[in-house]
Amino acid sequence: MNGLSTGRSIGIHGFGTRLVVGGIAVLLSVMFSCVRAAGRVVISEVMFDPSGSEFYDEFIEIQNTGGEPVDLAGWMAGDGDETDELVFQNETVLQPGAFGLILDSGYFAHSIRYDPLPPSALILTVADATIGNSGLSNSTPERIVLVSAAGDTVGTMVYTTGNKPGYSEEKVDPAGDDGPANWMDSRWEGGTPGRVNSVSPKDRDLALERVSESPFQVPAGVARDFVLQVINRGRRAASAFSVTVRGISGWHRDFPGLEPAGQLRVETPLGMVPPGRHEYAARVVFDADEDTSNNQVTWTVLGGVGPRAVIVNEVMYAPVEGDPEWVELHNRSGQALDVISWRIEDARSQGDPFGSNPLRLQADAYLVVAEDVDRFYSRFPDRTVQVVAPERWARLNDSGDAVVVRDATGAVVDSTVYDPAAFTGRSLERISGSGPSGDPLNWLASTHEDGATPGRENSVALQPGIDTVRLLAEPNPFYERVEIRYLLPTPRADVNLWVYDRSGHPVKTLLNAAAGGSRRRVTWDGLGENGAPLKPGIYILFLETSLKGRIFRTRAPVVLARGL
Repeated sequence: MNGLSTGRSIGIHGFGTRLVVGGIAVLLSVMFSCVRAAGRVVISEVMFDPSGSEFYDEFIEIQNTGGEPVDLAGWMAGDGDETDELVFQNETVLQPGAFGLILDSGYFAHSIRYDPLPPSALILTVADATIGNSGLSNSTPERIVLVSAAGDTVGTMVYTTGNKPGYSEEKVDPAGDDGPANWMDSRWEGGTPGRVNSVSPKDRDLALERVSESPFQVPAGVARDFVLQVINRGRRAASAFSVTVRGISGWHRDFPGLEPAGQLRVETPLGMVPPGRHEYAARVVFDADEDTSNNQVTWTVLGGVGPRAVIVNEVMYAPVEGDPEWVELHNRSGQALDVISWRIEDARSQGDPFGSNPLRLQADAYLVVAEDVDRFYSRFPDRTVQVVAPERWARLNDSGDAVVVRDATGAVVDSTVYDPAAFTGRSLERISGSGPSGDPLNWLASTHEDGATPGRENSVALQPGIDTVRLLAEPNPFYERVEIRYLLPTPRADVNLWVYDRSGHPVKTLLNAAAGGSRRRVTWDGLGENGAPLKPGIYILFLETSLKGRIFRTRAPVVLARGL
């Protein structure tokens, strides 16, 4: 044998033959012409960067584009550095038009990434642990080769890197050449192993596209149509098909057919859309469709609300230093509303939306839109108050400005204007929710001891059913402090509130010609005018106010029990 029997192997490597004789490598640069078998088997897809395991989920797909069966026994596949013989489960013949799927040898024991494997595909693997030399590179383009049993290189391509993980390289025209112009990234995650490539033209393929933009805005009280388009991307005419729309209301229509490259405009009526955000989906149904991945589209519809369904209820535009500006909204629509994509703007600039996530404002509830949520809660710690902050806040001018609320459609829901601030750290409160937003007489500075009433009824809110002055004190008797509350039939009144002893001498002034508001809460700690504790006993609370030119007075006894 002249020593040739040991250490001798022959392997097909791309375009040459490598002989290893006694450990000495001799490279014969014998270029094979690319001979096609009668069946014309081609490389049609390469998964070099799978989203799953690099060890088990790479694959090479081949296809018989000719008219005759091809026996693949003895064929080899791999990269430019190493090819391995194909291993078959049972059948070795690749039928005309059929796909062969060459998987890593460890796929069947370690992965289910592409299961269920197409029953019509010829499932293959290689006689090695990996495809090619240590698998296919994700960072360096490699040459993929397919070699016949006769040693002819019948298929070759060089893939380009940069695909998203899990997106294969697919051949556009399986019968075309192997040049880079005939290859594209797969449209589908996972590729199309053993199936028609996602980028290949189909005989029958209807696609559905949106013509109208999403999100689609429908102002309150307006009926609009959403426009879709059916396109015949197939090479043959499409017979009868239908389009179905699902959303808050359904829609269906049948169509007779569409010629190749034909386009059909489909106007889908949405009718009057309720307020808020609504998701829609449409599908074209064509029984013979070979690519259903482009048959469905989705979109969002933003329904507007009527004017003053939500009102500006309170504005903090001149906070003390370090506190945030904010605007309180009140939902008077009688139903819960999704206020996603709503905005607050001033006279000069447009603020960002409240948020990108669904934001529900319940019926008769309040929402505070603040410059900063954390600083708001630092000033008003009640966490039951619903507070949101846009990414960018439209600064409110202390010298006078406008507050405008727009819904998701851009329509103005409510707006008001205010004059230069005559106070700091005290909000501007709405008197009547049904009163005009732009009337200065419908707004007053908060009379609450906190300077504002976010998330609850305004201190100056009109009190229905109150036709006289009411004065209450709790607890009574009291030891440390007493809470004094009054109710007035109108918020526009100046109020005096004094404390008298039993002899009729004034001992403490609690309010002196103060802006009353319709209701107010005042606390008294039992100290006199000079700050000294008063003696225990009975004292008289005396309230005086002017309502519509008339002087109203009322009184209430209170017992100071401290020291008894």
